Amino acid sequence: MRAEFINEVRAAIAAKVPIVFVTTHEEQRALDLLSEAVGAARVTTWTSTHGLESDGSVVSPVAAIQAPFTRDKPVRILFDVHPFIDDPQVVRALRDFVRTVRATGAILVLVSPFARIPTELERDVSVIDLPLPGPAEVGALYDQEMTRIQTPEGLTREGFVRAALGLTQGEVHRAFRLAAMMPDAESALARVVAEKQSALRKSSTLELITADVALDDVGGLEVLKGWLRMRVLAFDEGARAFGLAQPRGMLVCGVQGCGKSLVSKAAARVLGLPLVRLDFADVFAMPSPEQALREAMRVVEAISPVVLWVDEVEKGLGEGTSDAGQARVFGAFLTWLQERRAMVFVAATANDVERLPPELSRRGRFDEIFFVDLPSIKERQDILRLQLKRRGRDPAAFAVDALGESLEHFSGAELEQVVTSGLFRAYAKKRELTDLDLRAAAKETTPLAVLYEEKIQALRTWGKARARRASADRRTLELFED
Repeated sequence: MRAEFINEVRAAIAAKVPIVFVTTHEEQRALDLLSEAVGAARVTTWTSTHGLESDGSVVSPVAAIQAPFTRDKPVRILFDVHPFIDDPQVVRALRDFVRTVRATGAILVLVSPFARIPTELERDVSVIDLPLPGPAEVGALYDQEMTRIQTPEGLTREGFVRAALGLTQGEVHRAFRLAAMMPDAESALARVVAEKQSALRKSSTLELITADVALDDVGGLEVLKGWLRMRVLAFDEGARAFGLAQPRGMLVCGVQGCGKSLVSKAAARVLGLPLVRLDFADVFAMPSPEQALREAMRVVEAISPVVLWVDEVEKGLGEGTSDAGQARVFGAFLTWLQERRAMVFVAATANDVERLPPELSRRGRFDEIFFVDLPSIKERQDILRLQLKRRGRDPAAFAVDALGESLEHFSGAELEQVVTSGLFRAYAKKRELTDLDLRAAAKETTPLAVLYEEKIQALRTWGKARARRASADRRTLELFED
């Protein structure tokens, strides 16, 4: 990652690109790498507070752009110029620089957290994202900060490095310094993970989720679960030698409350990967949604391999909107889905399939599209058993088969609510849970499939024609596993 950035900068200079825009929050790291790429002696810097490094009186961005370059210092780095970039005088100064500088070989490098480029300059600017520190850089910081930690068997240097990926250099330093204060390696690793969770929360678009759901905790959906277990094998290096590409992910559509989000969480557990949630509502709430998405994808790739969970993707990228900004974000996300090289398994879910744009379901962006229907009789029985067992009850003590058979239109979430409501009834009467409590709770619940019968039926019709069923009878499942 570090070497790629340096090579990109050198390529831009060799191509005589007049303006290079480096996007990053890490100013000092950017300066260090730019100095390495072009030679520290050839660089002059400018900030609005200190002016030009060689002349502190040059404090305005226009003056910094117009100040003469010298042959021995042809590279000028301007930090945080984005607040001034819409000023007509700054735009004019940059255009004059482009027009007059081609023969001199001078280069302006603009370093800011995000790139905002005026239309007049789009053809003259090369945007380069500074990637977050990779395993080698994080490993060097680990060696620097964590020498006193003795890692017991099962906890390795690589585990600490992987836990810190996705942080800036300063955040890695801070995480490892805090971790080094912990009494043991387990506490130290937990502190690094906590620092990453805190850093991702600051991003406003990503959240590190604890993948505490196992596949066995998901009732039904045997075809989807069998497919996930097969995908685990494809993450092995031997799969590359065998000719298999990296698994890209799944789009799970279907009826609300039937386990789409739950199985997305379970995917991270079965694949043995961290789980990160992307919220498009937060993306569009940012001042620059396109930049926010690009930054989020940069972080996701930095911490790969990872499962990226995009819940209710149609709310952020669905059809029925004429907003140009949303269309650009949608296009950028589609491009990333198609072109990404990092090991990111995307688990996207959707409820309102009519709003899904057809481009999203094109092959190559996801490995498979699954449809999650209302649970079958057996699945309803399995879900009830799981919910009772999860709450410390022996399913054999209840008439689960009869109850599951009677709750024909209930989703998984509604079956869970039956057990929860039954427990409330029993507790209020100061006695143990009985079948009567469960049946009474079921009578008080009106399933979504009954309230919105026409919409649910249309959804099920869509699923039959356009997606693989996540559930099947035993014979179909056996064919799938073969």
